[in-house]
Amino acid sequence: MAECKAPFLDTDKSIRVAMFNVSMSEPESGRILHQTAKADNKRFQRLAAIIQHVNADVLLLCEFDHLGQGGDDGSLNNFCQHYLAQSQYQQNAISYPYRYCPPSNTGLLSPVDLNGDGMCTLPEDGLGFGEFHGHFSFVILSKYPLNEDKIRTWQTLLWKAMPNALLPKDYYSEAAQEVLRLSSKNHVVVPVLVDGKEINLLCCHPTPPVFDGNERRNVKRNHDEIQLLIDIIENAPYLIDDEKQAGGLEPEDAFIVMGDLNADMVDGDGIKSAIQRLLKHHKINRAVSCGVNTPKSEGGQHYYPWQKRKGRKNEWTHLAGLRLDYVLPSTHLAVSNSGVFWPDKHDPLCHLILDCKGKEKPTAGSDHRMVWVDIIIAQ
Repeated sequence: MAECKAPFLDTDKSIRVAMFNVSMSEPESGRILHQTAKADNKRFQRLAAIIQHVNADVLLLCEFDHLGQGGDDGSLNNFCQHYLAQSQYQQNAISYPYRYCPPSNTGLLSPVDLNGDGMCTLPEDGLGFGEFHGHFSFVILSKYPLNEDKIRTWQTLLWKAMPNALLPKDYYSEAAQEVLRLSSKNHVVVPVLVDGKEINLLCCHPTPPVFDGNERRNVKRNHDEIQLLIDIIENAPYLIDDEKQAGGLEPEDAFIVMGDLNADMVDGDGIKSAIQRLLKHHKINRAVSCGVNTPKSEGGQHYYPWQKRKGRKNEWTHLAGLRLDYVLPSTHLAVSNSGVFWPDKHDPLCHLILDCKGKEKPTAGSDHRMVWVDIIIAQ
């Protein structure tokens, strides 16, 4: 893993913050719970070994099925107990005593026909795409306490509530527009307490900008979900969270944007303007978003996707040759190291991303790579 280093005082400490789309989602409810009940799943063992090796203090896992209304159905506890707490491939066991499973819009059936076929059925008529409520959700794990009393969510915010939204009104009926939410999963702010200091984790997983028609509803929703991140950062006045509290983050709030944003600044199918605005935002640490401390890897440099790409290969986080996964500290936070877990073929850990035939396939673990950033906590 390539590391980008910045000087800091010996009296300071750092915490490692990471995100990883682990692709632990199945088309049937309860299947992940069943699969994690035993410790013999080879794919989960490799995923756990990667998590153990990177050894993040705070971790976001995307595409981890759990209860759609929030909370753990046992799957996350099983994964922590049977996989993370057990040494995998000679890596040290790891424990996360603080966990948060937010509610999700995925697979939550709309009361109104969304796609205009005359029926309300999943997955197309979910308020977020999913075969069941909680499909493709995300979870947060931490070694440090989470201030659960101050967690904020924007699960129910309607898409039409966003000023200048790209909502395709010619596609969605007026009735559909009255119920369709902006966040395909959820947008959450979760404060983590590190030695008395509070850092806000701003987490989401926007819909991929594909699988739609000429109306480009998923492309536009992806753009606006990223814009919602920006609006939360900027404390936009239109924002009303699920507890009816107005606004977003305050100017003095330290934060870290974390998520599989399904958007690349130069490549891919999405509208580039929103991800460009986020990465170049004046409140985002520019060195990490698009500068010298941008997370990088050795393995990505030697990987060749079937598509032709223009972006920097060592910054890719996905097998399609895209940078989709982000850990973006605010300017309040200094950074000492960063990286993408994508070992090259000479690295002894390369086997953790290879299938039984020695190929870099999604079935080996995930089609995404883990991204991490070391945040300096001034003493």
